Parts: sequence; structure tokens; C-alpha cells
Amino acid sequence: MVTPRSWKDADGVAAMRDFLGQPTPRRAAIRGLMTELLSPDSFACRCAADLARRVSDREPGVLRRHADLLAGLAAELPPEQWQARGYVTLAAALNARTHGQRMRLEPLVRAMVEDERIALRAIALEAFAILAQAEPELRDEVLLLLERSRRAPEAALRCRARRMLPLLLASEIEARPGAGRLKPKRAPRKPGAG
Repeated sequence: MVTPRSWKDADGVAAMRDFLGQPTPRRAAIRGLMTELLSPDSFACRCAADLARRVSDREPGVLRRHADLLAGLAAELPPEQWQARGYVTLAAALNARTHGQRMRLEPLVRAMVEDERIALRAIALEAFAILAQAEPELRDEVLLLLERSRRAPEAALRCRARRMLPLLLASEIEARPGAGRLKPKRAPRKPGAG
């Protein structure tokens, strides 16, 4: 992955297209991405974290073999690399496939929701909702957090909460017993029956 020194949104979109355009299983692209994520160069790490977030959002599970590494990296990145930490956390949440992986992320995401940086709180809000979609014991707490964030003074939090709330509510409905089954049709009424 070649990272331009200005890394704008268009660069992220182009890198995502290049990554997803590789033939599956994309081993070389994933290996290059993981190398950049572990780079001591904070700029390269942030760009790779942004790419990991983008490709994981487009294809959840694309980095599932590296979910543990993503979670570990998110926990280890220093506070001054907050943007990379947020992106890696979101990528880890999108790729976590086991209860253990999701619960490993939960304390990190919970702490990020309280961070002083609005952007990091917004990212954490999204990651927390993603975790709660698969972990029923987190849903009530996250639903309350999303409801509260819908009325937050910060536009980033309101926007993220409004986007994630319907997804979390849909997972709540799907998790109910009998969800997804068609209700039996009523027998037609006979004329004159009261």
C-alpha cells in the first residue's frame, strides 16, 4: 500500500477500491495492510487503520483472521494516535466473530465512549453498537447510550446515533423468539359470520 503524505478521503476511497479489487482471498493485500498497521510510522499506521475500517465496513469479516491482532493493536496504540486507535477499534468490531473477541473489545470501547475527543466518542459509539448487535447483554446499555446521543449537542454524536439506532433495533427484533417466521394467515371469514 502506497500512502500519499496528504491522505484525504479520496485517497482512502481509492485505496479501498484497490484493496477490494484484488482477487480473493487477497492474501498479499491483507499482508501489506497488516504490515502498515504495525508500522512505527504513525502516519502510515493511521492511513492503514483508515483503510482497515473502510474495507471492513464494506465487507464485514474481511479481516476476521486478524481480529485478535486488531483488538490488541487498538488497546496498545498511544493516546496521541487517537484517530488510528478509533479506526482500528472499529475494524476490530466489524471483524470480531466470537464472543471472546467482542468481549475483549468491550472495555476499550466503553472507555472510548467517555473520551474527551468528540470524533473518538462517535467512532466508539458505532463500535459499541456493532458489538451490541451480536451480544444481547450489551443491547439495553447501548440502546440507552444511542438514545441519549441522539439529543447530544455534538453533531457527530447525533449523526452516529441516528445511523446506528435502527441497525441495533433491527438486531433486537431479529433476536426475538419467532422473529423471521411468517405469521399464519387467518382463514377467510364466511359471509354472514359475525
